[in-house]
Amino acid sequence: MKKIILLFCAALLLQGCRTALLYTSNTIPIPLLKEVRETQIAAEYGTNGVNVNVAASPMENFAFSLSSNSDNISQKSDIYLDGYKDERNFKYTEGAVGYYFQLDEKYISEVYTGYGRGTASDKFYEQTFLSSTVHAKSSSGKFDKYFVQANFGSRGKNLATGFAFRLSYSKFYELTRINDGVRTNPSKVESFFFEPAVFARFGGKNVLLEFQLLFPYAQKDIDFDYRNIIVSTGVRFIL
Repeated sequence: MKKIILLFCAALLLQGCRTALLYTSNTIPIPLLKEVRETQIAAEYGTNGVNVNVAASPMENFAFSLSSNSDNISQKSDIYLDGYKDERNFKYTEGAVGYYFQLDEKYISEVYTGYGRGTASDKFYEQTFLSSTVHAKSSSGKFDKYFVQANFGSRGKNLATGFAFRLSYSKFYELTRINDGVRTNPSKVESFFFEPAVFARFGGKNVLLEFQLLFPYAQKDIDFDYRNIIVSTGVRFIL
């Protein structure tokens, strides 16, 4: 009982404590292309914001992919006083080239490699338990991201399912943190990210609804937070 009380008190004292959320994985493109000159356009929304992807095959078995991801959040801070708002902005774009091939009439495999660039800022307020002092915290940064990705799945007439695994190397720069007016420069600014995802989509021949679950994980500690579960839904057009 005593341990439970101590843990509860510690949780109250640490209430509101968090670090900046400066990295969010984009919804991973998993087009499962079938043939030359096929083009797919997808628009999705989820816990990582708005995602748009265009994938196409200009020649047999070769593909390219262009994606963007953005998120803009303004909401009431989780403190006891009114009038404080947390604000977060995130923008990211990437391009990739790939190779796809059909294992049989139903199953398709793809491999992509690419590069992306993003910017992010996070401003929030904290207030410890039984204290009237409000602490203002903000962070911002830019990052470059290099990745390789493997997709595998089945694609039928009205249903497609499968999974992807992306290995990303992200390096941040111009990374700053300001706590109550005091500026610091974080030192842990790069990491590999393991980004496995599963998806399902269903509908007609040219328009399908889709759903994706993504589970990012950093290979080592970094000086900011990231989303470790991402859920997104959207619509895909096949031309």
